[in-house]
Amino acid sequence: MTGPHSTVTDLVAEAGLKRQTVEQRIERRLEVLREWLREGIPAGKVIPKSLKAARVWDDVELGILPIVSPNEFTTTHTLHGSLVRDVAGLLTALKNRFGKSKGQSTLVPVATTTKFDRKAFDRQLEAAVSQWHSERDQRLHEKKRADAAEIRSIMLLEENKQKDELIADLRRQLATHKGLKVVE
Repeated sequence: MTGPHSTVTDLVAEAGLKRQTVEQRIERRLEVLREWLREGIPAGKVIPKSLKAARVWDDVELGILPIVSPNEFTTTHTLHGSLVRDVAGLLTALKNRFGKSKGQSTLVPVATTTKFDRKAFDRQLEAAVSQWHSERDQRLHEKKRADAAEIRSIMLLEENKQKDELIADLRRQLATHKGLKVVE
């Protein structure tokens, strides 16, 4: 990054990066690899092909500086071993998802390996449309059942109202007859 076109800001940022601890450098690798696993590998970037390649990885643009000591970047290191194992797991996941095509010994940027599979896209689209129709039909069926239940409820309320009116009328008729009392 240093050179005739570097700005003071670039130099200050680079100097701050160089003061990172080994743990901070490993953490930065983890952040970048997790982001790549979630969002894909940016054009022009390459997945490190081994833990050694991840250790010497140097990409100031990504905020990644090499880890000089090979002894501190091992899966058995007492302090950093678990982080290094996480890096190894992410590298494997990235390679499985984006990296190696059969017959290749090195990794190439994703932009050159990604192909559009029309048949797979059509199958996914068909499955999504089928699921949408199925869920829509289920919702319509549930809406019909809810509407029918609401109509039945309204009918029962109306029927109860009519019966209450009939009972009240019969009580009035009983009250008009002398000697008969309404018993509750």
